[in-house]
Amino acid sequence: MSDIDSSALFVRVIENRSFSETSKRFGVPVSTISRRITQLESNLGVRLIERSTRKLRLTELGKVYYDHCRLALNEFDLAKLALRDREVEVSGLIRVSVPPSLERCCVVPLVAAFQKCYPKARVRICVTEQKLNLIKDHVDIALRVGNIENESVVARPLISYRHVLVTTPEYLGASSYPTHPSDLNKYQLICFTDWYGDTIWIFKKDAITEEIKVKEIISLNDFSGIQVSIESGLGIGELPSFMCDKAIKDGVLVEVLPDWGFSPLSSTLASLSVVYPDNRHLSRLVRVFKDFCIENISKILSCDSNRPTQLKR
Repeated sequence: MSDIDSSALFVRVIENRSFSETSKRFGVPVSTISRRITQLESNLGVRLIERSTRKLRLTELGKVYYDHCRLALNEFDLAKLALRDREVEVSGLIRVSVPPSLERCCVVPLVAAFQKCYPKARVRICVTEQKLNLIKDHVDIALRVGNIENESVVARPLISYRHVLVTTPEYLGASSYPTHPSDLNKYQLICFTDWYGDTIWIFKKDAITEEIKVKEIISLNDFSGIQVSIESGLGIGELPSFMCDKAIKDGVLVEVLPDWGFSPLSSTLASLSVVYPDNRHLSRLVRVFKDFCIENISKILSCDSNRPTQLKR
């Protein structure tokens, strides 16, 4: 048995709080466990455990060694699970919560690609503005925008993006383009807003910050509706960049005030994260879906609809 194996045995002894309990669980004689840990201490040149007839106590250096070994062992266990996930057929139902506007450009294409790789997986999607409680509301995994401040969940950033102001070339065809944020209220504006309160748009250029109170003709709390309104030629509106990058590239939309960093928030960059319970409580299906999101969402969002994209399983 190597030092690595002995270190794993050491972690299990501390977790089980006794040599005898570890012996029962892993089928290794107590004498063998004791001998291996004594040999490990000798190889390291430090005392890891203070032994008594009733209990074990980690030394100060033993605690440092235990913390590092425990993390390494957890990663090793996750690596084994990842290999098993790729070999064993993935099936079952997964419940996913997503905010409005993401389903068309992001979530449905992502789920469709996932189910091509795992055809026996079923996905139930809840589109809601509410940040559901993953446990109480029976949500397996969620996609969320902005900062995640809930310590009871794990959040993995998927992408960072900016908001942009866009319109159709036809809308501005007969008029001059705005050159400064203060020009915007001369045009028809479309914005994302809550039901109450005014909408403030923030612009930054070098050390200059400009804020304008938006006098909109239409306000919605759904970016898909905003995109339809803009593409219908109703005016200038805001969209997340991942929703309009292709339309800008294809000439369907043009960016307004591209020299200014624009945001309806305090920061010009926003983020999209995948949120889930602690890794130790994830089912195989949820873990596979989570990893699929992390590995493939950037490709989904940048995928040209006329060209297939190779996704990772």
